[in-house]
Amino acid sequence: MNRNALEKMVLELRKENEKLKEENAYLKFELEELKSKRYKSNKKKPPDDTLTPPATPTSKKRGGLFGHIGFFRKKPKKIDRIEEVRINKCPECGSDDLTECEETHEHIQEDIVLPKVEVTLYRKHRYYCKNCKEIISPKGADEIPGSCIGPRAKAFAAFLRFGIKISERDVTALFVKAFNLKIAASSISGFMDQLKEEALPIYKELLSALKKGSFIHADETGQPLNGINHWLWKLSNKKVCYSHIDKGRGQSVVEKLLGDKYNGVLISDFLSAYNKIKAKAKQRCLAHISRDLDKVMEYWHDDPEVMRYCERLNKIFEDAIGLYEDYKGKRWNADYRRKRMSISGALKDFSFPNPNKRILNRFAKRLKRHKDEMLTFLYYKDIDY
Repeated sequence: MNRNALEKMVLELRKENEKLKEENAYLKFELEELKSKRYKSNKKKPPDDTLTPPATPTSKKRGGLFGHIGFFRKKPKKIDRIEEVRINKCPECGSDDLTECEETHEHIQEDIVLPKVEVTLYRKHRYYCKNCKEIISPKGADEIPGSCIGPRAKAFAAFLRFGIKISERDVTALFVKAFNLKIAASSISGFMDQLKEEALPIYKELLSALKKGSFIHADETGQPLNGINHWLWKLSNKKVCYSHIDKGRGQSVVEKLLGDKYNGVLISDFLSAYNKIKAKAKQRCLAHISRDLDKVMEYWHDDPEVMRYCERLNKIFEDAIGLYEDYKGKRWNADYRRKRMSISGALKDFSFPNPNKRILNRFAKRLKRHKDEMLTFLYYKDIDY
């Protein structure tokens, strides 16, 4: 084999090696993405023989660092009870030869007063209605007809179960020890159903108020429910946060929540479920694409073409966010509109090239598909990115 043939073979092998390196990096990138979506961290404790030995005590003084401002509890605005504290004997020596001084020392203390269980008998007077020709009886204040447990106890049980996230058995144990009120663990589920029925009108009102706003943040994440995988959907703006658990993660769920058309700006990630949703305008979350760019630069840090592409794209988004922050709460003048046009033009020109690299081709497709939904926050006031 002559020299020219060997040089040609070396060049071909180098090209093949570069292609395989890029393919390997792309597969690693995709594998990490799949792992982050499918698996949760499962850090186990090391065996006893590998446990880290306790740290040796040092001479460092406990407490805040020198020069740091200490924390002082604010004085309560309201005093509920005043207790005059006097003594007849000295607590040190036991002498009763004491003379009371003119000055006093005041000490304020906050504590919990455990409520007692209040048993209410509703003596309901019955009436005959001549119009309805039926016997009727009124409903008492805070009365839940047919229930032996009152609304405050049920609401507190729901808070412990879902707000503090303790088990139903622990809820019943706390009620017995703190309030001497016995409740069966199986009754807690019934409380939840009753609470759901009572809160449903408020729940619907929250969604209605949310849809009247100028923008909505939409996102979803995995949520196990009774051992079955579901999806927790979050819709929010600056005043309202609405949660919905559903088995699906598709377009039909978004349409069910927002209706045929949302007359505001819908801010979301790049999930395809949002693609065909009708809205006044859409803003794709820049945090998601920024995280993807950071991952790409981590895996392709030694590839100049990939790094140059990612840095240029990051620069466009940084300029857009900088312009947004500079004019936040200010009037959009001619200078703002000129800079906005320049940034929009840079992104529009940037999204059309079709890079040769497989990972960059992925970004190019995303930018081309959503190029009109990346800088919406520069055209509508009071929305986020």
